[in-house]
Amino acid sequence: MKMNKITSVLVIGLAILMASAIHAASNGHYRWTDSAGTVQYSDRPPEGIDAEFIQFSGTATTKRQTNDDGNEEPPAVAEGQATLQVIPEKNPQLCQQAQGNLKALAATRIRITEPDGSKRILSEDEKQQQRDNANKFIEIYCP
Repeated sequence: MKMNKITSVLVIGLAILMASAIHAASNGHYRWTDSAGTVQYSDRPPEGIDAEFIQFSGTATTKRQTNDDGNEEPPAVAEGQATLQVIPEKNPQLCQQAQGNLKALAATRIRITEPDGSKRILSEDEKQQQRDNANKFIEIYCP
């Protein structure tokens, strides 16, 4: 009975983490002009203002440069320009959930319920994949 509760918590926790990751990785943003004439960007549309949704078609790539001896050079950043790195917001609830999932995955046998209602035990490969996912979420959401 205790293992069944752990499995249920694990499955629900992983579903929540996956849903939040999908939301965080949405392929676009909203653009609108505020009352001061400044262009604004957001992941959510503003209330009461018409906003344009801009869809991202993929990831940006840079052409790698090589120096005279054939070794790759890192892309140059112009003097005075800063590079932008998006860092997800830390979320203590998602952090705790991911840590709980990682602890639950330490169990010898983890039983899951399939969509058709049947139950089965996770294989070692599946458990390792779930551990890797939990560790990624811990890196993202834990301070």
